[in-house]
Amino acid sequence: MLFSIDDIEREKELYKFKSHADKCARYVNEDARLEIDTQMGKLTDGLSIHFATDGRWHLHDVIVWVLSQTGAADLHFCTYAIKEYQARLFSNMHKDGLIRKATALIDYRNDVQYPQAVQLLKGFAEIGYRRTHAKVTVISNEHWGVTIIGSANLTNNTQADTGIITVDKEVAAYRIDWIIKNMNNGTK
Repeated sequence: MLFSIDDIEREKELYKFKSHADKCARYVNEDARLEIDTQMGKLTDGLSIHFATDGRWHLHDVIVWVLSQTGAADLHFCTYAIKEYQARLFSNMHKDGLIRKATALIDYRNDVQYPQAVQLLKGFAEIGYRRTHAKVTVISNEHWGVTIIGSANLTNNTQADTGIITVDKEVAAYRIDWIIKNMNNGTK
């Protein structure tokens, strides 16, 4: 026998005491995290960060990096494409308490193109459908409003992507309203 039930229970107990940052570290490749840290530094209110991935890391890596600094937060996003890996990542982060609430506006074709991803999202997120090519992510809680806008979908695209991170609660609120308005006016 490789491990016992007691080993599993002991691991569960140890996991309860990990810090928020340690939990976030589980969801991002260490090389990507170090490169993002080097390129972007630390979040501060009023900051605007322009970034380029050069295909070495992805939008979901940036989202994890932001969450590691904001603490548990709500996630609102709009994307043309989300694949199963990213949907599973967000689902697990929701289970871990890193994502408190999720709202997703996705292109209506994702049901057919990426049905596993949509099924996972349905388990923890409010979903709206619309014909869209927009890529907007907002991470917000009582202390933070962080908006990410760029060219990247929620996939493992190896092409270079660029984006802008804006740390501003008013901008975040505006983009959340935009996502919800488009969900309410969307199509299925």
